[in-house]
Amino acid sequence: MPIETLNPDVWKLVGHLDGTWTGNGGENYGWGSVPTKNQTLTAAAILGVYKLQQGDQSQLKDYYLVVGDTYHGIQGSPANPSANWVSVGFYANYMNLELRCTTPDARVLTFGPNSTVEQATISFSVGGELSGEGGSEGGKGGGSLSASVGVSFTASEVSFAARPATRSISWNTSLPGVGWISSAIPPNPAKPSYAGYLWNPAVIFELPQGKIPALEGTFIVDFEYNWTRGIRKRWFDTPIALRYQPEEPAIATKAKLPTILERLTELGATPGTQGRSDTFLAALRNSGAIKGFDDSTVKLLVIAPTNQAIEGYFTTNPEVAAAAVSPTNARWLEDFLGERIKPLGGDTLSPDTLARLQKATKSQGEWFECADGTLHLTDEYEVDANLLSAADEVLHSSK
Repeated sequence: MPIETLNPDVWKLVGHLDGTWTGNGGENYGWGSVPTKNQTLTAAAILGVYKLQQGDQSQLKDYYLVVGDTYHGIQGSPANPSANWVSVGFYANYMNLELRCTTPDARVLTFGPNSTVEQATISFSVGGELSGEGGSEGGKGGGSLSASVGVSFTASEVSFAARPATRSISWNTSLPGVGWISSAIPPNPAKPSYAGYLWNPAVIFELPQGKIPALEGTFIVDFEYNWTRGIRKRWFDTPIALRYQPEEPAIATKAKLPTILERLTELGATPGTQGRSDTFLAALRNSGAIKGFDDSTVKLLVIAPTNQAIEGYFTTNPEVAAAAVSPTNARWLEDFLGERIKPLGGDTLSPDTLARLQKATKSQGEWFECADGTLHLTDEYEVDANLLSAADEVLHSSK
């Protein structure tokens, strides 16, 4: 069995293409016929899917091997079917296996068995032109190993017709069913047809590196009950669907971050909530500074005091409140916002940079990472000088 001898450092099992069908021969047919009621018919394909382990990831291709057992069996057949001239019970005429890879740009690299005439034994190998990486750490720590897979099985009275295509391969296995020269001559069927037969297919598909093979297949065994060695009275040829189609690996995508303005809006008042950022947002709108946020390619640090912090400071400092609400407050707004909106440079802010800014201030509040910078919503009105100094250092280091 080739599956038992595969080196797991070279060929790693990644899945299966399995399918089985069983049936009963049905009610007995009548006079002079072999009873079918006690006959059980089985057809199965048990195939493994293996990936070639390659340590050198500069390779442009990946290789997948499909190899295993296909067989049929008939229980309840007569010990000597040739002695029954009216019927011989159920037997199998042929076994047909087709394997397909529907992944774009896949192709059949090599396969076996090839088309054969009747012979006692069939031997072949696939993968001899490939090599894998062997070693003690899952096939990635050692030298190159042969990926050759040898297969051998008996084939007396059996012949194969292989039909390869670009992305598929099919085999038709002809079994020695019932013929007719004269009554019970030739003395058939032979055991591969009336008892059972097992053979081993193998195919290697070549795929672009990183692609996942979508493998499909169909396995059919044509079971027939024959009357007077020439009339097909009852038969089963149910297709067995084979499938291996794992999902593509999920690509981890980072959730899209909101912009600073979007975050400030989220933190604003909504029905049933007080909101925390409305006063600062109003200052941005009244000054016109809000228009420059979406167009900026520079990452920003925005230090936004909460509604409560601004209200508390204005209550304690009424002269500041008067300047803020004055019709001629443009200069006050400019100074207020200029102190709280700081450029950090054009590159993406690293976690280390954000941690550096957060560590620089002791002001109470929350930090929010945003698509266009970072927002510090603080419960204190005054801006921490250490935070402003850290922002200047980040800007200078980015230049």
